[in-house]
Amino acid sequence: MNQPAAVCWGPHRIDVFAAGTDYALCHQAWDGNKWSGWGSLGGIITSRPTAISWGPNRIDVFALGTDHAVWHRWWSGSAWGGWESLGGIGESEVTGCSWGKDRLDIFVVGTDSAAWHKAWNGSSWSNWESRGGICESRISCDSWGANRIDVFTTGTTSADYHMSWS
Repeated sequence: MNQPAAVCWGPHRIDVFAAGTDYALCHQAWDGNKWSGWGSLGGIITSRPTAISWGPNRIDVFALGTDHAVWHRWWSGSAWGGWESLGGIGESEVTGCSWGKDRLDIFVVGTDSAAWHKAWNGSSWSNWESRGGICESRISCDSWGANRIDVFTTGTTSADYHMSWS
């Protein structure tokens, strides 16, 4: 297994994801009392997965595929949705955050080294949009309130760069 990603969607609940030795997405969960065993969610991923929750019983997992596109799977509270390609040409792992119910924002460094962004508004995904820059590291992001995203990366001068949206 590679570097894991963890997410919490409710009290006493942690879900952990990693790429298995066969590059499939693997998952295990803590239910407040015990860990489940590792189980395969299939697919072939080439990056560390990113897991985001925008509410109870909701998990969205993202990773790059062999085609450098961003691939997505989600937990609806009762079942896992199938793999969905979100397109794009990523060169680094996907990162993302949620600032509210039904809201997801994901970022990836593209083959042009720029930061690229895509958002879910509760009913559809936006198109990929370039946020520019030349990223020398993966992107990190977080949200501390509704309609607020802070994005960080390292640029060509080895300085850390910050961009915000509100």
